[in-house]
Amino acid sequence: PGIYFLGAYDSTKIPVLFVHGINGSPQNFKTPIERLDRRRFQPWVYYYPSGAALPRVADHLTQTMRQLQVQYGFESFAIVAHSMGGLVSRGFLQRYRQGGGAASVPLFVSIATPWDGHKAAEWGAKAPIGSARVFTDMAPNSEYLKSLYGLDPGVPHYLLFTSNDGTVTKESQLRDAAQKGAVSVEGFHETHMSVLQAAAVSARLNALLAAALR
Repeated sequence: PGIYFLGAYDSTKIPVLFVHGINGSPQNFKTPIERLDRRRFQPWVYYYPSGAALPRVADHLTQTMRQLQVQYGFESFAIVAHSMGGLVSRGFLQRYRQGGGAASVPLFVSIATPWDGHKAAEWGAKAPIGSARVFTDMAPNSEYLKSLYGLDPGVPHYLLFTSNDGTVTKESQLRDAAQKGAVSVEGFHETHMSVLQAAAVSARLNALLAAALR
């Protein structure tokens, strides 16, 4: 687990951190990263074990970003997260704010995130001892999901959902608390994975980054 740079650190470019979902990897963001405006932004990717407890993953991401901020002194960064990565990212943003993170975060974009959990995780959480901890945290009404809206991280959140997802229900993506806490809620007629290859999504990401990180 860790944050990986896709090139040498460049103090003139703003970091954009990409956070993958369950059973995913940074490779899922290949297309959005290829279409990223590299004149202004530098892509970073976070890789973590999908089966780990989400609070521990959020803690690890927080510690890692704080270390990088001390080392490089960047003043701001943005986050783009897919699926469960959105849950990890919001938990991270809460912890980063509570711990007095030095860098500002003017933009958080979540894509096809199950804000209200996933029923399949509920079944996994009831499996015999030894099942992945993530199932407990991903189950609807879990303590982790409830905690995500106990503290507003104070970061502008753009919620992108998929209307033809096939993996995460629209109802979970459009949890009331998530919608109320978002600056904008925008739908794309894509599946859970095709949304990451969609030209319209990459264009929207670039537009949001350009507006938020001038």
